[in-house]
Amino acid sequence: MDGIQQQHLPGVNFVPAAIAGLIWAYRFREGYEPEPVDPRDVPAALAAEDGWLWLHFSLTDRLARDWLSSFEDLPQEVRALFLAKDEPLGLHTIDHVIFGVIADFHSELGGESDHLGRLRFALNERLVISGRRHPLRSVEEIHRAVQKGLNLPAAGRLIETIIDRFCDSVARRVAGMTDELDTAEDRVVEDMAATERVRLIEVRRMTVRVHRQLSSLCHVLRDWEERSEEADKPALPIAAERLADRLESLDHDILTLQERAKLLQDEVGARLAEETNRSLRALSILTALLLPGSLVAGIFGMNTKDLPFLETEGGFWFAILIGAAATALFYWILRRVGAGLRI
Repeated sequence: MDGIQQQHLPGVNFVPAAIAGLIWAYRFREGYEPEPVDPRDVPAALAAEDGWLWLHFSLTDRLARDWLSSFEDLPQEVRALFLAKDEPLGLHTIDHVIFGVIADFHSELGGESDHLGRLRFALNERLVISGRRHPLRSVEEIHRAVQKGLNLPAAGRLIETIIDRFCDSVARRVAGMTDELDTAEDRVVEDMAATERVRLIEVRRMTVRVHRQLSSLCHVLRDWEERSEEADKPALPIAAERLADRLESLDHDILTLQERAKLLQDEVGARLAEETNRSLRALSILTALLLPGSLVAGIFGMNTKDLPFLETEGGFWFAILIGAAATALFYWILRRVGAGLRI
């Protein structure tokens, strides 16, 4: 795995076999650097008496789902979580196993992605099993940190660290969206509103997506903290209250950005409507002023007997003069009745 040769853990009674869909496996022990575990050594690592194990799966692999569905160390309800199509955020416990779904941003080769995905997980004191359908940024960041020697003292700290990294990603996006709105506001003030519609739409779309995830995840952690005194609930060694406070603060920032983007959108819409009204007004005034001349031209264009100036020298210029006079008269009448002609 990952090109790293790892000496097999003792366990001669276990049959060497690859685990389909297993992206990586690490063993964490106090006082030691994280150890990448060969898939053939996973049973031996599970049987070891010290440390804990992290198994991370790709849930798009059918064989991985089959392996998880037959992993009897997890209760049936927990195994069903990894096989379900729906991925609602939540945090639950059964038979001293904590399991649930949390949000994270997708990880893209070209940089940060604005799409949000789900991480499914189950943990006890000795094991963390996680799975995803798409590479997730926070999980990938922690994986790289573990490769460099990051040692997590307890299984629950892994979930805490993932949520913290997700919060870091949201904070970076809040800063980026703030800059976007500052730029849009400057351009709106400079009367360049038409160019900012797409920028504001993207910011609002992003704030809506992130707000839903933050508020849901915050509710999950608050609810877990409120149930902390239940006798049958295993202790989760994560700072649930601290994480909930941080998520709530980020959600407040997101809501502030959302409201600010909405106000800017309303201003942009009002300015664009004003520009459209000015254009329509100018077109209406121009059309009205051309009507008298058009009427005169239409009359002289009729192919009827007794048409004036038909045989008169300079008749064309007389017709032009009448059309211009009619337009001038119409303009004078509009001014007299108080019609605003300013564009």
